Amino acid sequence: MKTGLTFTLLLLFFNLLHGQSVVDTFKNMDTVTVARQKQIINGVNRLSLGVKQIEAAPKLLGIADPLKSIRFLPGFGNGGDANSGVQYRGLPSGNNGYFYNGVLVHNPSHLFGLFPLFNNNVVEDLKIYTSVVPGKYFGKLSGYIDINSNWQIRDTTLIKAEASLAHLGVGARIERDSIQMVELFWRNTFMNKTLWPVLTKTGKDLEGMNYDLFDFNMNVKRVFNKHSIKAFLYTGRDKAMFDLYEKKARNSMDWGNLVMGITHTADLRRNLQWENNIGYSKYDSRVAFDLYGEEFSLFNHQKTVSINSTLTYRKQRHSVETGLLYLMDDLGTNLQNEGQPIESGGNVRYKSNQQLFKYFLNAKSPLSDNIELEGSMNLSTVSTVEHPFFINPALTVSWLMDARNTFFGSLSMAYQPVHQVGLTNINLPVDYVIHADRNLSVSKIREASGGYRYAGARIEYSIDVYYRWLSDLKEFNGNIISLNESNDIASGIENGNGVTYGADFFARFITPRNYFTINYSYSRSFRKFDAINNGEWYKYIYDRPHNLSIVNSYKITPKLSFSLSFMYNSGSAYTPTVGMYYFGNSILAEYGAKNGARMAAYHRLDAGVNWLFKKTSKSRQSLGFSIINIYNRSNPIYIYQSYDRNYYQKNNAFKMIQKDGASLPFLPAITYSLELL
Repeated sequence: MKTGLTFTLLLLFFNLLHGQSVVDTFKNMDTVTVARQKQIINGVNRLSLGVKQIEAAPKLLGIADPLKSIRFLPGFGNGGDANSGVQYRGLPSGNNGYFYNGVLVHNPSHLFGLFPLFNNNVVEDLKIYTSVVPGKYFGKLSGYIDINSNWQIRDTTLIKAEASLAHLGVGARIERDSIQMVELFWRNTFMNKTLWPVLTKTGKDLEGMNYDLFDFNMNVKRVFNKHSIKAFLYTGRDKAMFDLYEKKARNSMDWGNLVMGITHTADLRRNLQWENNIGYSKYDSRVAFDLYGEEFSLFNHQKTVSINSTLTYRKQRHSVETGLLYLMDDLGTNLQNEGQPIESGGNVRYKSNQQLFKYFLNAKSPLSDNIELEGSMNLSTVSTVEHPFFINPALTVSWLMDARNTFFGSLSMAYQPVHQVGLTNINLPVDYVIHADRNLSVSKIREASGGYRYAGARIEYSIDVYYRWLSDLKEFNGNIISLNESNDIASGIENGNGVTYGADFFARFITPRNYFTINYSYSRSFRKFDAINNGEWYKYIYDRPHNLSIVNSYKITPKLSFSLSFMYNSGSAYTPTVGMYYFGNSILAEYGAKNGARMAAYHRLDAGVNWLFKKTSKSRQSLGFSIINIYNRSNPIYIYQSYDRNYYQKNNAFKMIQKDGASLPFLPAITYSLELL
């Protein structure tokens, strides 16, 4: 995997050096921020980012990534350069719910997280919910992240395109009569034809590398008086191939998402709205190995159908939301050898179908001019577990000192019936997803939190503290050989408990020229499993106490703007190798205490400059220059111990070698932008 990531990073460096030509008739790339921007902290249980805020920081490959922008918000940590997910308050990416227009996305990853899955050309904003959440979200322990398309209709026709040495994107948006809209956007890389042949000539280590991806977005909206219909489609796929271990192992991976949904909204009467949604999400992956001529493939799939109906009443400071949700989730894992017919299905390693039904009631109401309550009660049933009924309560009490100052306290409980069990410290298609059943209990979290909010016209800031109790967590026991040989995947899963606690500080300052945010989180995360670390508490891999991020965008002149971002995170915990031994015909490793060591701290400085050099009533042109990792910091993604084979053959003794996973090097980029209005 290290080799594959190294190739990917070399690709990025090569692409950025050759620049990017962009035609984008939809987004305003040089605008930094204005004082009228929506508040990021818009309620004690929710955060939001608009498209301009997403684009504020310097961009890898010149492309804004909505999901990566979350790292600059309170409570969120940096999972690493090759990690597409985000960590919230000491929990991994698999405990977050990722949604696109309200429909679940199973694996939000392109190019190991280095290329955005969500296309910012078709995104309007990003919303994050914690504690008391809307009833249509379901089944996760941590936060819910919903990326929303741009559904505004302004009676315009726009043609959009972007191109670089490694990828091409084209799109169109057609709006008519303020009642209907159609938007399409397609992106495709062509690195296998233009980039890898060139890089292969630079060294033998690059031989055998192939990687390309594509995705396609379609959004449609139609307004009928007091009714509206919104439909969307996303599909995308990654295909990678590379050699490892001196060409003795040929490996390939491909994975993809299909997400689609249709939403009907009706204004039944004043203050009363009815929304119905049907969604379908499919994720599948194939990991193939050709080891010394023996080829086999591991296939995984997850298919989810969701149906929800929500009735909402809002009047001044009062709101009530109630409705029903039905969810059907299908999981499967097959192992197939070379020469075995595909239709045979191979060796079924895991197969499960889970159904969830939920009734939800959310309400918000003031008790007085200064005291406000917001709460929810969800009654759920899960088909696969022994005790199938669950109650999920949540309550927030807010004290509004005045229009700008708010103190609050929250208590909540949540369950997660689908377990994502990671085999690595980064998000890869080899991770297992399994259902809770009679042998694997549902994971549970109880959280107590409180804090303070200030929301002014130009300044907003918040301070939060929290404590989370977790039970029935699932962890891989580390025996990869037993896992591959057994047809019972659940046999390699252990059950345990955990705690996370910490404090978050966030501040944002806005003027017509300047946009500045600073986010600091102190976060601890610990686990306790009877079968791991001799039953003693140990640091979780996402126990990263200190997390700091800063973003500053400044408009020097009406035509020239500058952006800067900085991130600092404590290093991830990992289990060190303390020795290796030769026993019989096998090499045995001796490990230290579980997660008893910590990687070096992660920190990175990025910068960007944007120059608007021509603007007319019909078009605007700008030139951008950005640098990722200005001082070329080597930030390890993972660490592992190996041994020097040549040294062993010559001296019949082991010489330990510590190897670090690849990280993003110094990456410059030049971008050209053209808008036809």
